Amino acid sequence: MKKLSLYIFTLLLLLSTGLATYAQGGRVILRREAAAARRAPNQAQRVKAIKRGFIAEKIAISPEQGQKFWPLYEQYQLELQGIREAQRANNTTTSPSPSQFSRNLEYKQKIIELQKHYYDEFAKVLPAEKASQVFKSEDEFTAQLLLRLKESGTTPPDE
Repeated sequence: MKKLSLYIFTLLLLLSTGLATYAQGGRVILRREAAAARRAPNQAQRVKAIKRGFIAEKIAISPEQGQKFWPLYEQYQLELQGIREAQRANNTTTSPSPSQFSRNLEYKQKIIELQKHYYDEFAKVLPAEKASQVFKSEDEFTAQLLLRLKESGTTPPDE
C-alpha cells in the first residue's frame, strides 16, 4: 500500500510539473484536475483523476471543449465499467466452458461497439483527430500505470 501511495505521489508530482507548464498558458482545466486528484479520498479515485488530467493533456482539450466532452466521457466510463463488471462476473468460475468463452467474446464485442458509439459522440464536441486520440491516450495511460505498478511490485487498484 505504501508503494502504491508513493507511486501515485510520484505520478502526481510528474503530472503537476507538466500542469504547471500548461497552467502558465491558461490551461485552467488541468489545474482543476490536479487539485481533484489531490483531494480524491481513495486510490481508485486518485487514479481516475490523474487519468483525466493525462487525457486532457494528451488531447489538448480547451475549457470550452471540456465542458461538453467530460460529461460524455464520464458516461462512457460508466457504461464501460458495467460491461467489464459483467465480464469479470462471467470469468469467476474455476472451470471455463464453451458458453463462458462465447459470452466473453460478446463482452469484447460490446466494448468495441461502445467505443465506436462514443467515438461518434466525442467527434461531435471535439475535432476528429482529438476524438480518436481519446482512446489512444487511455491505452497509453493504462500501459504507463501498469508498468509503474509492476516496477514498484504493487497491484493496481480496483476501478
